[in-house]
Amino acid sequence: MSNDTLSIQKNMLWNTVGSLVFLGCQWLTTILVVRLSSGYDAAGSLAVAMAVSNIFAPIALYKVRSFQVSDIEGEFSSGEYIAFRVVSIAAALVISIPYMLLTCAPADYAVVIAYLLFRVGEVFIDVLHGVDQRSLRMDYCGKSMALRGVLFLVAFAVALAATNSLLVAVIAMALCTYPVVLLDWRWAAQFESLTPQVNVAHMASLAKQCFPAVVGMVCSYAVTTLARQYLGMVQGNEMLGIYASVCTPVLIIQAGASYMYAPLLGPFARAFTEGNFSRFTSLLGRVCLGIVGISVVGTVGFFFLGEPFLSLVFGPEIVPYTYLLYAALVCTSFTAFISFLNDLMIVMREMRGNMVGNVCALAATVPFTMVAVAWWGMNGVSIAISAAYAVGIAIMLVVVARRLRTQRRVSEASPR
Repeated sequence: MSNDTLSIQKNMLWNTVGSLVFLGCQWLTTILVVRLSSGYDAAGSLAVAMAVSNIFAPIALYKVRSFQVSDIEGEFSSGEYIAFRVVSIAAALVISIPYMLLTCAPADYAVVIAYLLFRVGEVFIDVLHGVDQRSLRMDYCGKSMALRGVLFLVAFAVALAATNSLLVAVIAMALCTYPVVLLDWRWAAQFESLTPQVNVAHMASLAKQCFPAVVGMVCSYAVTTLARQYLGMVQGNEMLGIYASVCTPVLIIQAGASYMYAPLLGPFARAFTEGNFSRFTSLLGRVCLGIVGISVVGTVGFFFLGEPFLSLVFGPEIVPYTYLLYAALVCTSFTAFISFLNDLMIVMREMRGNMVGNVCALAATVPFTMVAVAWWGMNGVSIAISAAYAVGIAIMLVVVARRLRTQRRVSEASPR
């Protein structure tokens, strides 16, 4: 087995384990806020803060990480990616704060701002992880995420139990994140200069190139949002709350799939740039089999453990709705696959194809959801999302196949 293969496997293992720890700790905060605080007001405020941060994060990330790790020819330096991330974070805050003022109750402002500061650290670390990934050291990424997850969960729990103040608990989460930023900076600085480099022309070029993928990402997120909101409109927030509670745990499958393929984006880019199409298709097959494998393992696990787990976490009243898990498992598999294709098309620099596939998926969401919810009730949300993503997946697969054929013809016609 080659050193590159061993390195990739090591990266995949560390990244997957660390990311799952981070995701699990984030989810546990939503449980602890109910268990450790008096009443449900704190849980509602935390949900509001998370919702606003979901507006902030996609803008701040600007889908640059996939572009960065596939920048094999060094179109932009690490210093330029870091400078761009600082600007995108500032822009996201400029958009998110007015959104908060327009949509949130004044009593939630302080918690929302504190949670945004927590997410700022997370988003900034992402660009440092891009440097690690390009240097085949995603073990640093996994270690960072595991460390941050444990630290912010402990800080949140201790602060909330001691003060019964959500604001203090969220501030404690943020304070635990920023020392890890310094650790990540030290790790990434081993490989490249991290001094921010402001080149206005380069920043404008990066923003322009990634913009279609950002639109695609927003549309992809909106598929799930619209389907869930329609359920709330038709059947009420109580049914939406039940659906969300039952289906949230299965997101671990989607997360596991994304963390499994993330270390392969660099190898995908090298294979595509060098015209090594057999390597490219081999990696594609491995990812597809990996997503299927994770989905099968997750389905078996939830079949045996889903009901007792939901009962333990949410109480016995949730048990009659366990049947929602199975359509949600199919849905999250489709979600994982379209997320992979979104990143793969950025690696191939097929930004417009990325956008078109996601726009078509979003356009299909409303009619699919109206029919599916009418026929299958709460399960219709998962079915509609799966169908909408299937549309996007089909379009993007066609784009990928055409681009590979074109590149192969160009490669064969080029002088040896």
